[in-house]
Amino acid sequence: MKQAADITKEEIVKKAVDLVRKSGWESLNARSLAKEIGYSTKPLYRLFGGMDPIKEEVYKEIYKEYDEFITSRIDSKKALLTLCIAYVEFAAKYKNLFVSLFLSNNLNWESFDNVLDEKWNQSTIINLVNKEGLDFKKAKELFMSLWLYANGLATLIATNDIVLNEEEIVAKMVKTYKRFVSWK
Repeated sequence: MKQAADITKEEIVKKAVDLVRKSGWESLNARSLAKEIGYSTKPLYRLFGGMDPIKEEVYKEIYKEYDEFITSRIDSKKALLTLCIAYVEFAAKYKNLFVSLFLSNNLNWESFDNVLDEKWNQSTIINLVNKEGLDFKKAKELFMSLWLYANGLATLIATNDIVLNEEEIVAKMVKTYKRFVSWK
């Protein structure tokens, strides 16, 4: 049997992400994580010094999973549409991870500019300028319009207020995208 001294930081973070995936961000505390890893809370404090550093690492790992999910679905020919579809699909497939990233105040966004400054969002806006021939201001407006719709849809799905399958998500996003593009 493994001794508490044998557990690594990586194993703790992996178990913490599993806990968040199953039970949500609010469930991540020293007691629940100790139970998840099968030890007392001592290894948590010995290796990390407290829960805040663990939460930081868990957040980074969840963001990495999100980033990989989005990366695998972006089509540069339709970057805005595929980004927004992937965003909503992430919310549907990984509800607790989505809530942890976007609905738990972990991003510390203070304005729409913070949304626009995110890595994927910046590259998508630049894609709109290059592929659609929009000026930067119009590209940001188009991005924000579709992203706000996608965020509302994703939030409703992640909080179990509505249920949509992948086909329904794609259909709603394509229809809305076409509407917004026609207004440019």
